[in-house]
Amino acid sequence: MLFFYYGENSFDSYQQTKKIVEQFQKIVDKDKYNTEYLDGENITLDDFFHAVKASGFLAEKKIIIIKNIFDNKKLKDIQDEIIKFIKTQKDIKEENYILFWQNKKPDSRTKLYKTLSKFKHSKEFKNPTGNQLIKWIETKVSKYNKTIDTNAINLLISYIGNNLWQLNQEINKLANYCKKNITEKDVKEVVKAKADDNIFNLVDALGNKNKSLALQLIEEQLNEGVNIQYILNMTIRQFRLIIKAKSLAGQTKYAEALAQVMQVHPMVARKILPQRELYTMDQLKNIYNKLLHFDRQSKTSSLDNKILFVKMIVEL
Repeated sequence: MLFFYYGENSFDSYQQTKKIVEQFQKIVDKDKYNTEYLDGENITLDDFFHAVKASGFLAEKKIIIIKNIFDNKKLKDIQDEIIKFIKTQKDIKEENYILFWQNKKPDSRTKLYKTLSKFKHSKEFKNPTGNQLIKWIETKVSKYNKTIDTNAINLLISYIGNNLWQLNQEINKLANYCKKNITEKDVKEVVKAKADDNIFNLVDALGNKNKSLALQLIEEQLNEGVNIQYILNMTIRQFRLIIKAKSLAGQTKYAEALAQVMQVHPMVARKILPQRELYTMDQLKNIYNKLLHFDRQSKTSSLDNKILFVKMIVEL
C-alpha cells in the first residue's frame, strides 16, 4: 500500500503516520522487525530499492517510512526511478507499505509530488485556524476526560497560537493539573505565558536595534529552562506574522480587522500592529531569512545552539 502525508501541520501528519505504523505492527509486525525508517533528505536510489524490494523478515510484508524526501538535494536525479517503481505497485494490502511523510507542503511542480498526490491514501494536513483550532483543543482536552472554558481556550490560543506541538504539551500539563474543568485562571497559572511575552519583547528589541536587551531576554528565557528551539520557533512564527501584517498595512489599520484577515486572536493582532511599523519589508525579509538559515544550521552544525543564536542576533 502507498501513503503520502504532508503539510504545514506536522503534528497531525506525524500522529497519522504513527497511527499507520502502530496498526501495521499490531497486525503484521508485532516484534517490529519489519518497520524501517529512511531519511529522505539523504536517501539514495540504492537505499530506496534496498528497502522497498526486500521481503519481510518472518512476515509477509514490511512498512517503510520515508521522511522529507522533498528536501533531498538530488531529488531531480532520483525521482524518475522512484516514480517508475511506484507505478509498478498495485496499492493493495498484500504489498509492502510505503509511507512518504513530509513535514511541510512540497513543491507541487515536482514530478514526484504529482505522482504521490494521486495516491488513494494521500492527504495534506493544514494548520487549523479559527473554529477548527478551537475544536482541535476541545478534542484534545476531551481525551483526558476534561472540559475547557471558552475564555481558557481564547487565552491559550493568545499565548501559543496554532503551534500544535506546544499546544499539545500545554494541554497535557493542564489536564494533569486540573481536576475536571480547565479555566482561564488555570491557563494563567500553568502555561508559560512569560516565555511568549518575551518573544514580543525580543522582537521589539530587535526592531529598536537594542541588541543588548535582545540578548538579555534570550539569556533570561534559557535560565528559566525554555528550550532554545522553542524560542527560535516562536521568533520565526512572530516574524512570519509581522511580514503578513506588513503586507496588509494598506488594507488593515485596526487590530480587529487585522485579526479577522490574518485569523489570529485580537490580542495577538494588537501586539503585531505596532511591531510592523518598526521595520521595512526588506528588513523583515532579511531577518526572517537569517532565522531560517540559523534553523537549518542548528540542525547540522556541531557548534552549541546558544552560541549560534547569539551570533545571529549580533549580526542582525
